[in-house]
Amino acid sequence: MERPRNRLIQRIRRAMVRRIRFLRVFIVFFASLILNTTLVPPVHAAPKTLGCFDEKRFCFTLVKSASVPNYYKVTAKRHLALPLALTLYSDVLFTQSPQSHSAVKAPAGKQSPFSLSTGLAQSLVKLNKTSHANAFLDSNKPILLGYTKNPDAFWRSMRVKWTVGSINAKHDNNTRYSSPLQPVGAYPIVQGFNGSFSHTGASRYALDFAAPIGTPVLAARGGVVVDIKSDSNQGGDTPEYAKYANYVVILHNDGTTGEYYHLKYQGVVVARGQPVQKGQLIGYTGSTGFSSLPHLHFGIYLARYHGGYQSVPFKLEED
Repeated sequence: MERPRNRLIQRIRRAMVRRIRFLRVFIVFFASLILNTTLVPPVHAAPKTLGCFDEKRFCFTLVKSASVPNYYKVTAKRHLALPLALTLYSDVLFTQSPQSHSAVKAPAGKQSPFSLSTGLAQSLVKLNKTSHANAFLDSNKPILLGYTKNPDAFWRSMRVKWTVGSINAKHDNNTRYSSPLQPVGAYPIVQGFNGSFSHTGASRYALDFAAPIGTPVLAARGGVVVDIKSDSNQGGDTPEYAKYANYVVILHNDGTTGEYYHLKYQGVVVARGQPVQKGQLIGYTGSTGFSSLPHLHFGIYLARYHGGYQSVPFKLEED
């Protein structure tokens, strides 16, 4: 009667040993898994340092600053050799104080978190928070706009507005423009300077020529094409349609721009950067954008910051 009992006890003991061994392996495995997860540092993606706009017309670059620890320099650089005025907005943008370059003695044993070593003295770099920064890009050199500490927050909050043309332009009032629609007299001016429908404010000096869709548009003055749009087929008689206008913008040698608006869908026949002569075909009329009837809007403009512009009075050869 004792043998069967002994054999049962042995089987129970062997089963318990197997379970204990399994539990040991299980505990060791999960302990090592937890340990490895704790010891291996998380992998962080490198911060974004480049952002380009308008088909790479210009780009912003973030580079770690050697003079301001823990901050990135924010620079803008054009990649198309045409001038533009831009304004950058960001919630985490800082600019350097004008007093930053004054050399002062640092307190003994202490150093400002924003300091530049200048031998025995320290030149303190003081940063002030700002809502925006302006830049006129008239060369291919990068322009410093400010500093930011958090690249991710910078890209999340940043906005940019720009206007092509020279911020320093002065219109040559002796210039006479040829009519952009020929022959002269065949296309009546339906809205002139200070027109009550839409020629007010910054656009007060402009002319609207009534013309059937598809009428050839000629350059009223020679220059270089700095901007075009031809992919819109929308138009309407309320301001919300303004962003849908097709256009050609030509930079003149005095820094002003001649702008031809409301062109038809795919109605532009020139390219950015292309030189054009007075009287050269540049596109075809339409009724895209803020337009109540098929016509051509023509005006001469000065570039301003914050995406702004200012029209200037001009004269046609026929006046």
